[in-house]
This record gives sequence, structure tokens and C-alpha cells, in this order.
Amino acid sequence: MRNFIFLSLGLLVAAPLAAQQPGQPSPLPGEELVDRVIAVVGDTVLLLSDVHEELQQLEASGRLPADPVQREAMANQVVESRVNDLLLLSAARRDGVEVSDAEVAEMVNQSMNAVRRQFPSEAEFTAALAQWGRSQEQYRTELAEQQRSQLLIQQFVAQRLRNRSRPLVSEDQIARSFAAQREALGTRPATVSLQQVIVSPEPTPEARTRALATAEDVLRQLSEGGEFAVLARRYSEDPGSREHGGDLGWFRRGRMVRNFEDVAFALRPGQLSPIVETEFGFHIIRLDRVRGGERQARHILIRPEVTEADVSRARVRADSVMTAIRGGASAVNLARQYKTPDGEMEVTRIPVDRLPPLYEEAIRDIPTGQLAGPLEMEGATGSRWAVVRVTGRTEAGPYTMDDVRDSLRTRLQEQEMVEQLVAELRNEIHVLVMG
Repeated sequence: MRNFIFLSLGLLVAAPLAAQQPGQPSPLPGEELVDRVIAVVGDTVLLLSDVHEELQQLEASGRLPADPVQREAMANQVVESRVNDLLLLSAARRDGVEVSDAEVAEMVNQSMNAVRRQFPSEAEFTAALAQWGRSQEQYRTELAEQQRSQLLIQQFVAQRLRNRSRPLVSEDQIARSFAAQREALGTRPATVSLQQVIVSPEPTPEARTRALATAEDVLRQLSEGGEFAVLARRYSEDPGSREHGGDLGWFRRGRMVRNFEDVAFALRPGQLSPIVETEFGFHIIRLDRVRGGERQARHILIRPEVTEADVSRARVRADSVMTAIRGGASAVNLARQYKTPDGEMEVTRIPVDRLPPLYEEAIRDIPTGQLAGPLEMEGATGSRWAVVRVTGRTEAGPYTMDDVRDSLRTRLQEQEMVEQLVAELRNEIHVLVMG
């Protein structure tokens, strides 16, 4: 258990372990450490050195109090959180929860890149790891262990809580939570709300007919026993999944475009879909596995050919959309007419510093109610254009309770639900905290 990395969900607040099992306190940074087992959860142990490492990290970040009593309370909280995380992880493994290697690899790459960006060069990143006693490969391996455990816990908690009723949270509870976190919230970033019409190139009827004929031929081959992965590598025009035999990994609702998602979630494992048309082209979907609210599927994508003439016509239509909106036409109606995806039609209160550079530059000095564009960007079928209206702005400043009320309510509800789950698991899985 030496390399177990703390997996706090930010939700777990159970009864203090000191009240359950009196004993000597954990050594704090600066004290001599004699390693020993301090807790057993199922068939996993928690070592004193694991807790000590977490406390050292807290001290290095300035979050460990100087007062001895407060430091001891912090040590007990770390033990408590570690035990609860191990309890959830043990339950996830017991129940056969799985995460794919692709999911873990994606999370590891994101974490590696985030850390690497903190250093001016690759050499300095490698040198910093060396001072920590690790190579990049060793660090990647540790991250993979951490991310796999974190994903297992997240999947397990989501599955166990999915059908539970959310507890009621009072305004007084929200107010107390806000008061306790006010300083930690920092400064609210400047935000902007947008309404937009996306105009994409449309293939000619002849190009669409040719693509549909190809998709029908592929579906015929699959129906006659053709291997999906082989045909995906041969025919699919989705560069992200083609070389993986069309494998899309695990996904939930909201990750895919509406038509694709509706069909994928209606399939049974092993079942092939009919041909599904989306803004990307024609899809053939095979559902491989179901895991709670998630699906693992493969697809083959056949795109109708889009020519330069199609792209030029789309640019002309985008100019017409801008003129029409300035003349009083409904942007919402035009967005629907041009099949703007639901998630792009209205974008509310997005931090300005998170906007794509193209958007940030275009709307920087535009007041509420005004238009920007057409903005050219890369889309599923080549260039596409966005006509954007700024519908609201908020300046940077201190957070108010109205800014975070909904998120605080959700967090308090989830906290109570996870506390209940942990209490249930303590009756199912052996937990021993040693003095």
C-alpha cells in the first residue's frame, strides 16, 4: 500500500476516527516516523507512512496549521479520508466495476501535460522529477495507478447513488457552507453569455447519395458476418477511432450528438444499428457493453464529400444570416434552421479567459446585444462559420451566494449521499482502525 495516492472526492465527512478508535495520534511532519499499519480495509492496509506523506504535502503547500491541536485534527481528517477512499475502492473492486485502459491513458496524459506546462522546458521537467527520485516513466506509472483508482471510485459512487433521491438542503445550510468557503472561492472571473448560429458546408445531393450507398454496402457486409474492427479500419472516416477498429470507449449521455446518442442508448449489447445520419455523415453503430448509465460502442463513419464550392456557399449563407439578424430575424429560429447543435446555440456565463482565442478576440470590445462574425473555424466537414451575439456579461469580482447557490446545493446533497453510502459500506466490508 506504500504507493497508494490519496483520492479525496471532496465529499467525505464522516465521524472522526479518533472517536471510534482511541489511540496514539499520527506523527506529524518534523516528528520521527516508525512505520506501521494503522488501518485495515477489506484486504488492503493503510500505512502510517501513507498518511505522513499526505501531511508533508499539506505542510509544503502551507495548508497544515501551526497550532498543535489543529495539526492533530488535520492528521485525523487525513486518516479518515484515506480509510473512506479505501472503503469505496474495495467496494468498487468487489462489485466488478471496470474502467478501460483508454480512459486511464487519457486521464494520465492530461495530468502529465498539466504538470509539464508548469516548467519552461522538457529538461527542467525531467530534472524536477529526478529530484523527486522518479523518471518520467515511473511518474506516469504512479499517475496511472492513481487515475485508475479514482475512476473506479467515481464509477462506483455514480452507480450506487444514481437512483437515490437527493436529500433536501436548506438555505441556512447553503449560507453556512458559503460563509465557510468564501475566502477559498477567490475571485469570480469575468464571464460572457453568447447566442450563436453555426453555418456548416452542406454536401450536394449527389455526394450524399454516394456516401449513403457506401454506408449501405458496409452494413450489408457486417450483416453477412464481416468483422466490425476490420471494416472500420478499411472504411471509417473518423480519424479518432478508425485505427482502434471504430472503438469509441465509454461514454455517457451528453457526450455524443443527439441522433447518434439516441440510437446508441437504444441498442442491446452486440446489436448493430441501422444507418444513422448526423452532421458528421452516416454512422453504423455497434453497442459492445453497458455499465450503468454508460455505453461502450464502436462506429463506422462515412462522410459525404464536401467540395470547395460547398464551403464557399456556406460562407455566403453565413453573411446572409448576419444580415438577417441585424434586420430583426430571430437568431434562435435561424440556429434551428441551420441545425446548430443544442449545446452551441446558447452558451451561458462562460469565463472569458476560457473562450477559444478566435472568440475572445472577436467579442472582447463588443457590448451586450451586438453581433460578431462570421467567425471561421474548423468543423466536421471542413470550415464552418459562427454568427455570434453577446447576450450578457458579468465583471470579475467577489463571488456572491447567488453565483454558487446551485453548485453548493448539489455539493451538499452529494456529500450527504456519500456519507450515507460510506456508513452502509462499513456494515459490508471489514474496517479496523488501529491505535
